[in-house]
Amino acid sequence: MGFISIVKTGPSESRKIRIYLIIILFFVFLTSYFSPAKLIRQFIPDLFNRESSCILLNVSGIPCPLCGFTRSFEEILKLNIAGSFYYNPSSVFIFTFLACLTLFIFVISFFNYKIKIVSADKTFLALTVVLVTVWIVNIFFGHH
Repeated sequence: MGFISIVKTGPSESRKIRIYLIIILFFVFLTSYFSPAKLIRQFIPDLFNRESSCILLNVSGIPCPLCGFTRSFEEILKLNIAGSFYYNPSSVFIFTFLACLTLFIFVISFFNYKIKIVSADKTFLALTVVLVTVWIVNIFFGHH
């Protein structure tokens, strides 16, 4: 028994899936181009008086699992893979996986299929392992 399964769905639900994906992608690219942290720094420069806006990094000196993901994604959008690795080494793999998954979901929705999570416990455990691995890689090799 796997984590997910692909199930048949109706045309209206498939259309909703495509619309949701387009909205999410639009939001991701919009917030990457107009980064909220950059906008806040522009109008309130004293709010982030340290190098990082990450609370965990500022308090403990240990980066959070997602430290550098925004800057890394901005570098990927500029096609600067080395810069992306600099900010968070695992981000290139995570973004590539998410892009492929999004494309796969989008394509199968044209054939009236969707992905369904079969085992929430196994999926949660797998995501936790990935997050901890990303965190360890970021602590040892990431820019902070």
